[in-house]
Amino acid sequence: MIRRFFCALLALVLLMPAAGSEGAQTAYLSLDEQIAEAIDGAEELIRLHVVASDDSQEAQALKLKVRDAVLAEAQALLADCADADEAFARLTASLGQLERAAAERAREEGYFGSVCAETGTFDFPEREYAGVVVPAGEYRALRVVIGDGEGQNWWCVLFPTLCTASDGHSILGEWLAGIFGGESA
Repeated sequence: MIRRFFCALLALVLLMPAAGSEGAQTAYLSLDEQIAEAIDGAEELIRLHVVASDDSQEAQALKLKVRDAVLAEAQALLADCADADEAFARLTASLGQLERAAAERAREEGYFGSVCAETGTFDFPEREYAGVVVPAGEYRALRVVIGDGEGQNWWCVLFPTLCTASDGHSILGEWLAGIFGGESA
């Protein structure tokens, strides 16, 4: 219990912006407010789109495992990005790395068909993330297509990150749970 308290206290201290800094006002916005501001301009969002080869149970399960590999790789690449333009440039420059991560995971699962990654501007339907609605429209995105890409797809907001694992747990929640113990929400 004491360990969790001190870890939480340390996290708060590390996350507090310096008083009086020019960027401090932005740092005080809640995650929902930051997301809402980003959504106001679609150019501020980067989406992730993973498309399964078909609708079989195996292909759908593979899609989620490939998604997890791509998310891990992308989130490491984007960890210190200042804005969506920088994030998109990094994703585009790292397409080979992202595609290799996706293909390697597919191979580990016994799939030896094509796995292709691309960046571009793509159409997305309306979607709700963390209580904030992202309207339908064209967004910059990283798209990963498995095989013929004829199956159901999975999408999220990659930057700023709103992606969640298949069980509905937030990746951020899982990370915090790992630090402080307990389960993520």
